[in-house]
Amino acid sequence: HEDEKGVRGRVSPYALLKADGTSYVSYHTGMEPEPTIRGLFVMSHINALEAERGRDGIVELMTRYGKPIRFGMLDNVPVREEVAIIEHVLDILDPSVSPEQRAFMAGKLHFNNFSKTELGGLILPLFRSNIRLFFMNANHIAGYVFNGVRFLSEERGKGDIRVIMENNDYPLDHFAGFFQSVMEYGRLDGEVHAEDLGGKRYAYDILWKTD
Repeated sequence: HEDEKGVRGRVSPYALLKADGTSYVSYHTGMEPEPTIRGLFVMSHINALEAERGRDGIVELMTRYGKPIRFGMLDNVPVREEVAIIEHVLDILDPSVSPEQRAFMAGKLHFNNFSKTELGGLILPLFRSNIRLFFMNANHIAGYVFNGVRFLSEERGKGDIRVIMENNDYPLDHFAGFFQSVMEYGRLDGEVHAEDLGGKRYAYDILWKTD
């Protein structure tokens, strides 16, 4: 069974956890696939806009995007198309966001919308008291969301994790905003430093205060 808030069937939340917190291995095949995201997560942005602005918001999004905005829940939507949609949604919801902050704030909106999907509602409460596990399991979680995008997590010390994204079509600051919102969700006082490593590889140094 599928609906606009969920995925086919149900996923055991415990299947998403890797108990030892170690990172996952990345395998390179030479020819990278086009990075895609499942349609239900793209629809979460569109549904959020409709909830805030109603039909007028949807009409404005259709005008700005210039393409159909209905996606099947399990469609593989190119990440670049999701980026265009969520940034248009952000512009409609908050026209005051500056061009310099647009990608970062779109990433924060992305997390907020993800948290309202069935998958987000299922797994996020499991990690709220231990956000470290969310970051260390990023690649496993991403497997339910993306095709062709990889996350490599390295714990470099207490309150210090580096996440490298590979085969990435997001602006650099997008996941800086997403990961910042993850920390805020976990009630952590921290910051994210983003670095473009080249070759569609981004590094995010995620730092937070510890007791």
